[in-house]
Amino acid sequence: MKYIFTSIICFCSMLLMAQSEPNIHVQIDTTHIKIGEQLTFTINVPKNKQVTFTKLELDSLEVAQELPADTLKNSISKKYLITGFDEGHFYIKSQKVFLDTKEYFTDSLLVNVATVKVDTTSLAKYYKTKGIETEPYTFGEVWYRSQNYVYILLAVIAFIVALYFLFRNKKEETKIIIPKIPPYLAATKELKDLEAKELWQNNKVKAYYSELTDIVRKYIGDELLVQALETTTDELMDLLKTENKQQNLGLEKETMLRLEGLLSQADFVKFAKQKPIESDIKGHESDARAVIETIHQIVESKKTVEKDEVQ
Repeated sequence: MKYIFTSIICFCSMLLMAQSEPNIHVQIDTTHIKIGEQLTFTINVPKNKQVTFTKLELDSLEVAQELPADTLKNSISKKYLITGFDEGHFYIKSQKVFLDTKEYFTDSLLVNVATVKVDTTSLAKYYKTKGIETEPYTFGEVWYRSQNYVYILLAVIAFIVALYFLFRNKKEETKIIIPKIPPYLAATKELKDLEAKELWQNNKVKAYYSELTDIVRKYIGDELLVQALETTTDELMDLLKTENKQQNLGLEKETMLRLEGLLSQADFVKFAKQKPIESDIKGHESDARAVIETIHQIVESKKTVEKDEVQ
């Protein structure tokens, strides 16, 4: 009897201790992501406790976004969007949670981050006389690419008609001259204005890279008369390589690599939410200025040679 009584007491004590420990559960929606992709990390704690979630401590992974806590029927749920930019196997280590001012730790979870495979064989293809389009345009594509010009043409026609009726009773016609700023001067001013905004210094890195690459793309399009704003990075680089060969521009490999590096980094910032460090940002700003300056010097030198040949 004494042995049975002692066993009952021990069993009840173990049951009470088990009930006193809160049930803290963690989970992730996937254990495999590619570089730049995100997974959802969730911490569930009992609802009848006063909960304090601490800041996540991660080694090789990064918190892309922290979502507000959500109160469910029997628990409180806290979610985080986590991403990674290095290939390998990484742990979301045990995280600290306070329940009624008492410290508890979650379980750790393993995450695999894989590299995105890139087909490098397609980058070595060159075409002597063909453009970047290999398929004939459909009517929808033609309309999409030309609708802005149609609207501009209609606006110009309406403007001319309005001027005609406005000045038809006058003997002398007034010519309206709209001066056009040269592409190089426009790009230089836009870079100066962008620097004055101090976007990346105020944690607006995505907006900074978007404006920086738009300035470079617009300058290339206006100076070299190519479609630069509505193309992807790969399409623009292929187009420049073709134009460089056909027009004998003389763009060196270093300039092309600088431009490609700048546009690729901007893509990572805009689409993969990568956050470059200060030295990288200043380096990409320097690359943008160098690309614009190099193309400007090439174009001016070419104009001088053509002028001398005419004379």
